[in-house]
Amino acid sequence: MLMPLEHLRAILELLFREGVLVAEKDPRPRRPHPQLPGVANVEVLRAMASLRSRRLVRETFAWRHFYWYLTDDGVAYLRRYLRLPPEIVPLSLQRPRRPAEPPRRPLDASGPGRARVPPAERLYRRKDEAERHAEPVAAAGGASRLPPQPGSAPGIDRRDGEGGGHTHTTPPDWLGGGGGSPALVPPRVLSWGGWGAP
Repeated sequence: MLMPLEHLRAILELLFREGVLVAEKDPRPRRPHPQLPGVANVEVLRAMASLRSRRLVRETFAWRHFYWYLTDDGVAYLRRYLRLPPEIVPLSLQRPRRPAEPPRRPLDASGPGRARVPPAERLYRRKDEAERHAEPVAAAGGASRLPPQPGSAPGIDRRDGEGGGHTHTTPPDWLGGGGGSPALVPPRVLSWGGWGAP
């Protein structure tokens, strides 16, 4: 196909710069290529067909679009044709650059920002945290126990997690189930499925 050399050069420059090229399968002569202003889509299709026949590009087709990838021979050919130095490489062959990390400040440096809290003053994950919650319960009425968990009913002990599965029931303390003799404690009842059949 006859086309102006400026159009062919623009197509080859875009192919070399990106390393890949995409064009819709639309051979209408008036249809412009979206990435190349002033170049018809059919000119891109014909130029790439010429490079494909010489095995300078690899072609893939999907969903009415052609995708062309430069081969090593194609990179060498375009470098000679466009008269480019060997330092210039297509984007598809360059390694992605990682953004520079900001410099880290020392942990004990003082200055603007949050002050570092010594480990002794941290309140979370402390061993004696559970003991603080147990003391008010012990002072209020008897044995030193942790407060009941929200959503749990008295006398029901869920040993396998939340919801469903096996539920072990024990009698409440006022029936003698808490610390009474083993003769007064009935055997544990297993219920399958939560609310329904035992």
